[in-house]
Amino acid sequence: MIEDLELRAAPSTDPAVRTLATAQQAELAAVYGDDQPLVDLHPDITFTLLLLEGSPVGCVGLQPVEAGLGEIKRMYVEPSSRGWGLSRILLDAVEAEAQRRSITQLRLETGTQQREAIALYTNHGYTRTPPYPPFENEPASLCFAKELGQVEDQGVAFGVEAEAVEVRRGVAHPG
Repeated sequence: MIEDLELRAAPSTDPAVRTLATAQQAELAAVYGDDQPLVDLHPDITFTLLLLEGSPVGCVGLQPVEAGLGEIKRMYVEPSSRGWGLSRILLDAVEAEAQRRSITQLRLETGTQQREAIALYTNHGYTRTPPYPPFENEPASLCFAKELGQVEDQGVAFGVEAEAVEVRRGVAHPG
């Protein structure tokens, strides 16, 4: 297990969350243009920050929508930290947090050009759904949802993921 991997809860006002969310929006603007719908960070969103060696490299938000329904917001891993399985760790963390909060269904929106994100979500059991507001008239938006099962021992999943990350990091950053 990676000793320098940390998951930490953070509010939407946390400076690291703001920095990562701003980077995500800039990256999306570069792909889709400036006319994409900009959705502010709702104050009810709680975030999980992923830190490597003490530095924030990723985040994911959970926003309650209504009883039993939550929405994944601002799932992001900085470009230099991609390809190590960190997004899977974040997705597992947000699903576990949703289950702890009695959320039985998660939904999310991603873009048509975000192939890696689409693969991540579909490989984790998310299925396409009709678009929901404010994305119903956005041709570049894809919406997904997943019914959550019972709470599982997430420690095992994190341990397996962390070992995979450690191996990948060793290859990516030798010596």
